[in-house]
Amino acid sequence: MFIKKLTVEQFGRIGHKSFLFEQPLTVFAGEETEEIFAALCVVLNNRLLRLQTTRYCFTEKSKFYAEIEKEGKVYTVEAAYDEGVPDHCAVRVSCGGRLLSNEERTAAFQTSLEEEECSYFINCHDYKRYVPFAELDFTKKLALYRQGLQEENREEFSARTDGVGLTQTFQRVLENFCSDFLPQQLRIEKRLWLTMDEEGRFLAKDVQPRKDLSMTEDTLLQYLCFLEVNRFWGEVQNATGRTVKKPLFIGALAYTIDFCIDLAPLLKQALGLGRQVFLFENGKYIAEWLRGVDNKQVIDCKC
Repeated sequence: MFIKKLTVEQFGRIGHKSFLFEQPLTVFAGEETEEIFAALCVVLNNRLLRLQTTRYCFTEKSKFYAEIEKEGKVYTVEAAYDEGVPDHCAVRVSCGGRLLSNEERTAAFQTSLEEEECSYFINCHDYKRYVPFAELDFTKKLALYRQGLQEENREEFSARTDGVGLTQTFQRVLENFCSDFLPQQLRIEKRLWLTMDEEGRFLAKDVQPRKDLSMTEDTLLQYLCFLEVNRFWGEVQNATGRTVKKPLFIGALAYTIDFCIDLAPLLKQALGLGRQVFLFENGKYIAEWLRGVDNKQVIDCKC
């Protein structure tokens, strides 16, 4: 799934803006990203982090428009005001000039709540900007999946994963993923490694597990776990034949890590997952951070 075009009209601080996306990585640079973040979530038919990511309401003059390519088909998505629906934002999806039914739209766009939640990298230093979204801890995700398979948790886990979490395929991929996981370098200069314990919990470890992490180390730990969790879901999707692979949203990365950290390898790992990536940054040195990153476009999103 690839968003090719997004248009936002009369929403928050935006009068009219249109964006063409031609690269796998799009960087929105600047502090005023809330409207764009929300619009992307709406046109993707996401259930989480839609209009609650911004202080601005969808009004009678507000409109979103997008063109989204998936499996050789181009879908047009339009959001317009409707006082009778939640957030007053009604979404219509068409393909080939024909309006899709709710069932067709769900089949084309919807992922489980768990997969959708995992597509957002919003760490503890940034998540308060996106209230009421709860803080994510990617270090515990796979361990929680194992717990979800237990009898007392199965009903809730099934609902969060649209039933796929209780399939034998999911369980097989989960066990293989955990057993095959190899330690990764977290910070080479400090001999800090990303490891996994027997329960499937990710850990930062040098000689022994570390809990006294700096902001940079904690951000890197969460980010690498975010990548690994999405790599796991990619394997689940491939094993089950599911085709809805939505873009990844990354926020609060550059300005929460030391300037000496090379951002390019971190973003290349995200692009290696084969999904469109949107990065939201407000650091003034973003051009220097991204110097070694190919296949990107940088958009100044000042409204």
